[in-house]
Amino acid sequence: KMVDEIAGVMEKSVKEVSPFRIKLRGVGVFPSMDYMRVLWVGLKDAEKLGIIAERLENGLSNLGFKKEKRRFSPHVTIGRVKSSRNKDELQNFLNENTKKDFGEFDVKCIRLKKSVLTPKGPEYSTVKEVPFQKY
Repeated sequence: KMVDEIAGVMEKSVKEVSPFRIKLRGVGVFPSMDYMRVLWVGLKDAEKLGIIAERLENGLSNLGFKKEKRRFSPHVTIGRVKSSRNKDELQNFLNENTKKDFGEFDVKCIRLKKSVLTPKGPEYSTVKEVPFQKY
């Protein structure tokens, strides 16, 4: 039942949203350079993603989910940093690619994903996909 309610929020959140293109640009880490845990590529021209994220957050909070305290930061996670062994190399990579363009892609849907932790790492599957309408 909860999946159906979440799917309803997803459908409302992308109502009147048509497919759009996003650019991959620059790299960085979360939460900080001193405490690197997540390596990411930034998303540019992602205003529509911000609108969808806000709609999702508002709708999901009505279902009892907590709102995110951090501001929305559109990105693609490309890796996790497990140790600081090669920190200097990683910092050099980040410095060299701060403004690098990595291509672009079309955004045509949103997906509810399921994550199952296994000894080999997380396994992801799609629970629900909601395509954007063409306007």
